[in-house]
Amino acid sequence: MKEPKLTDASKANKSGQELEKKLKQFLIENDFAYVQQRPRSPEIDFIIGNGKETIYADCTNQNVEGSVDEKIPHKIWKYHKKYGYSDVYIIRGEHIPNNLVIEHCNEICRTKGFKMHIVTFEEFCAILLKKEYLSPLEYFFKNNEETHVNT
Repeated sequence: MKEPKLTDASKANKSGQELEKKLKQFLIENDFAYVQQRPRSPEIDFIIGNGKETIYADCTNQNVEGSVDEKIPHKIWKYHKKYGYSDVYIIRGEHIPNNLVIEHCNEICRTKGFKMHIVTFEEFCAILLKKEYLSPLEYFFKNNEETHVNT
């Protein structure tokens, strides 16, 4: 049977779900305590940690430009309102969100007093394992309060 053709939104959703599965497997293999969102609930994808240090992460695995970019500012605002985090990690695919989306996110972060880091899956895993994995762009932003985007 031939698979139905996916729309851009359903491709992004499927891609995001695959990234969530991949991250969940990494967390299990490396014995991280975590809570994963319930399906179709307005929660951040993962809360990782044992209470001493909590890491909030959302999987936005987009590999091409699209409308998912424009949802990021609302996500970080909504999740900050719910969890009150000081840092949040957006795990991205190959696509880097456009400058206007980053600018919007930075305004929200400044206003609400938190930092957002946009990283790849590999970079996020390295962060969790406490490895130094910074791209030249991350070094540039390291001491800056603006959003960190790894390329």
